[in-house]
Amino acid sequence: MARAFSPTQQASLTSPAPRAVPRSAGGLAAVGLALSLLGAACGPAEPGEVLENGDGNGSPKPLDPAMDPAMDPAKDPKDPPGPMPPPRPPLGAPLTPPMNTWTWIDFPDSVCDDGTTTGIGVNWNGSKKLLFFLMGGGACWDYLTCAVLNTSTHGPYGKAQFDRQQAGLAGSILDRSPENPFADYNLVYVPYCTGDVHSGDAEKTYEGLGQKKVMHHKGRPNLVAFLKRVTATLPDPEKVVLSGSSAGGFGAAASYDVVHSYFPTNRVYLIDDSGPVFIENGIPKNLRDAWYASWNLKATFGTLCPNCQNDLSDMINIMAKKYPSERLSLLSYTEDKVIRSFFGNQNAMTFKGNLYALGDRRLATQPNFKYYYVTGDSHTFLGSPGKTTAQGVKLWDFLAKQVSDDPAWASTRP
Repeated sequence: MARAFSPTQQASLTSPAPRAVPRSAGGLAAVGLALSLLGAACGPAEPGEVLENGDGNGSPKPLDPAMDPAMDPAKDPKDPPGPMPPPRPPLGAPLTPPMNTWTWIDFPDSVCDDGTTTGIGVNWNGSKKLLFFLMGGGACWDYLTCAVLNTSTHGPYGKAQFDRQQAGLAGSILDRSPENPFADYNLVYVPYCTGDVHSGDAEKTYEGLGQKKVMHHKGRPNLVAFLKRVTATLPDPEKVVLSGSSAGGFGAAASYDVVHSYFPTNRVYLIDDSGPVFIENGIPKNLRDAWYASWNLKATFGTLCPNCQNDLSDMINIMAKKYPSERLSLLSYTEDKVIRSFFGNQNAMTFKGNLYALGDRRLATQPNFKYYYVTGDSHTFLGSPGKTTAQGVKLWDFLAKQVSDDPAWASTRP
């Protein structure tokens, strides 16, 4: 039986300590809060941005033989040229963090739901590997969920909030302990304070009880702002891991395409912790429609997945086929009580049936997408991966095989 991580660790990875608003299980069940899988789009170049095809001073970079078949000595000149990778979006100024310590970096061009700015935490070690972790913390889409029940983590989230959370990172995927397969990665902690599973691009005024609540659902523009500078700091990593828990798990899956666009020729691995996107009405239609309307999801991934409002799991097939050489994974408890309530207060057997259908009809049909299912109704794993073993498979081993491209990597479930 897998063990859930401690309340201190779970709070660290799913909601900021200082402003987390108490949420009752009954309140969550009442509204059926849910989190969703979304896609990605990239914005136009902005004045002053550093373009990938130059050095920032107007000088072009030398051509890479891998980008030009004519320069590859192993390439037969009679063979047709292979497809060119898509151009990388514009970049920003590189980060200059100190080495081997957690550092908060403010981003003036980012925003929490309350209009305050936010940023990221980084722990840089100078390696050629990069891991993003997207924080969780609920979601909201109307006056009831955003202002009355407060079912999402609100801003502000800045240096003070991040500093108070660092103690809870011990033993998590962001720990540098020897058993962690990501211990030698550069680490990026992406906070969550927009209520839109890191995926919206809207400013909404919700009304109720004679009051108004302004919400900045700007998870997607925030992530793009962070990517511009992180990519400029490490433009050609050996490996990139995009991970997240709960709302961050949905956000990681939703953002995979946009993150990959910043690393078009690099390996990018997805670890979606407790963010399952069920097939069709496994997530009720009224919830999907509300998320699209409130978070402006058509703007963030409508082109990539035009049918996702009808079936969010379509994104799985699209991503797996668009990136056939990458490795993508989903971690989930079979009766996750938090996501059950978020998905319309599903009972345990209904949730398990939807989860298994997702595994059988979507994930198992794609050779590069695996799942790790664990018996129980707990929620999230990446706060303490070393404590979880399921069906005789340690979670650390499952993840290590994923990112090392081990051919023995396989799905597992009870």
